[in-house]
Amino acid sequence: MAKLAVIDIGTNSIHMVLAEILPDASFKILDRFKDMTRLGNGVFATKRLSDEAMSRALDVLKTLVTLARNKGFDRIVAVATSAVREAQNGGDFVSLLMEQAGLRVKVISGTEEARLIFLGVKHSIALPDGPTLVVDIGGGSVELIVGNRDGLIHGKSLKLGAIRLAEQCLPKTPPSESMMRALKQVVLTELRDALGCFKIKKFHSLVATSGMAGNVGEIVHLRHTGRPLPQLNLATVSLKDIRSLEAELARSSVKARLAIPGLDPKRIDTLLPATVVLRCLLELSDLHAITLCDKAIREGVIYDFIVRHREGLKAEQDIPDVRRRNVIGLARRCQAPESHSLHVASLALSLFDQTKRE
Repeated sequence: MAKLAVIDIGTNSIHMVLAEILPDASFKILDRFKDMTRLGNGVFATKRLSDEAMSRALDVLKTLVTLARNKGFDRIVAVATSAVREAQNGGDFVSLLMEQAGLRVKVISGTEEARLIFLGVKHSIALPDGPTLVVDIGGGSVELIVGNRDGLIHGKSLKLGAIRLAEQCLPKTPPSESMMRALKQVVLTELRDALGCFKIKKFHSLVATSGMAGNVGEIVHLRHTGRPLPQLNLATVSLKDIRSLEAELARSSVKARLAIPGLDPKRIDTLLPATVVLRCLLELSDLHAITLCDKAIREGVIYDFIVRHREGLKAEQDIPDVRRRNVIGLARRCQAPESHSLHVASLALSLFDQTKRE
């Protein structure tokens, strides 16, 4: 079976998934790794990745690359998003990763990020014929996507990531009323403009991906049931519950937030802006709940890889021997008569075997 490691270098976290690609062009996730490195801390104010953040990320990525290769995953696809995309020294960081970790990283555009996220969602949730709104709240950007079962219709990348909003609008905890007003105004303006560009009168539903939305779902489920959320995918969170959580976070100190059951301590400063984005999006689209999805960009990268390399992957499965596969691949590229060549090879081997017997 073909193996693929996918590394996602985000503003907030670095993720790696190890996948086995199956003969039917589906895949199975064998393992997942995550480290909340906060690579993008301060980048949206300074326009530069800090030396400390790059050092943290480099150490994590060296470990992940070594881990993947030790497990037999020599094929690694790595993508970087908002923080690296916007940083003036993002190219230097990419070069550093190649030099010191042997990792080739592709910095993808916001549009490409949206496409890959939708690809992951489309293969995880049965989308309807009508337009579905998909939101992925990252640390640096929010990807807003419209699609249905047939595919992607619209995709936009908005500068509304949770780290960006926290740094720009919420310098202290709990925030003042004026800070909250400023935050809500920024979010509403960006979302209203984006939805206006889509020109969709009515959305079927709102699907939310990413750890931010997932943590909101975990908190709300724990609050209602007293038990952890058993499965993230297809769980729903009502607008009423999102409003309630937003209000609680807005009035809470750091200590009070840490006491909220289910809240990830590493999201203590970023979950409030994320809930504001979710609440505003629901209100603007006249919907009453979000549906959570546990697949996003990393799974999208895997599906994209399978589509782009379908023939090569099939050849790997059909012809496991590397030398033989390369020879046959060269013959096909040169348009050699394959059946005739194989017949000649068979005759040659037969003659050789007869010579040995004599």
